[in-house]
Amino acid sequence: MPQGVRAVTELLIALDGRPDTRDLGTLAVRAFRAAPRPTPATAEAIAELAEVAGWILFEEERQAEAHAHNLAALALARPGGDVATLTLLTMAMQRAHVGRFAEALDLADRGAAGTRSPKVRAMFALRRARAHSRTGRAADALRALDQAEAVLEADATAPPWAWWIDRTELLGHRAAVLANLGRLEEAAATFPADDDLRFREVVRAMRYRTLKALGRWDGPPPTFRSPRAVHAATGIPGVRYTRRDASTA
Repeated sequence: MPQGVRAVTELLIALDGRPDTRDLGTLAVRAFRAAPRPTPATAEAIAELAEVAGWILFEEERQAEAHAHNLAALALARPGGDVATLTLLTMAMQRAHVGRFAEALDLADRGAAGTRSPKVRAMFALRRARAHSRTGRAADALRALDQAEAVLEADATAPPWAWWIDRTELLGHRAAVLANLGRLEEAAATFPADDDLRFREVVRAMRYRTLKALGRWDGPPPTFRSPRAVHAATGIPGVRYTRRDASTA
């Protein structure tokens, strides 16, 4: 039974990575609702399904549903396990995204306290930095960024899913923090070059918005697929953004 649930989760992850995927959140919600009643043998697999659904809904700016699925994942997941840790990482980011900064900081602290991995603790430091920057607490945000430098150190205890946190990702977070603090010149100089990795689309959107604010964007506006990236690019949540919409950005 867990294998069947995990197969559905893997399908959602695969679809989420495809450039032609649209409105995957509805399918993710249906998949979670159709999951069997949790048992000790299936709870972790169903928690992972809820966590993936929560992430997809977060990206689609369906924030109330994202939060509900994250809570479900956390209730089912083994404390301190990979699914619980990933859920706390997503929740800390999602709560900051909707302006619940105290919750975001509490979740980041909870996640950092529950892991042995310095790399994962550094990932939670990035969540703290982003939340602090949204409230203008520059000293706290920059201190958390300095703590996050540990993501680049060798860590034999790091889980396999932490592969994506690297120098490019760290620079993206640092630039986002600087932009949130109004230090646009520093942010523009810090953003990494654009790449085609979908999970960095929000960073590309923030880079676009920063350069546009400074009057330095050359060429046609980019196209973004993720509604959360749209929000980052335009400041308008819950809408899709294409070249046709560029004049409103």
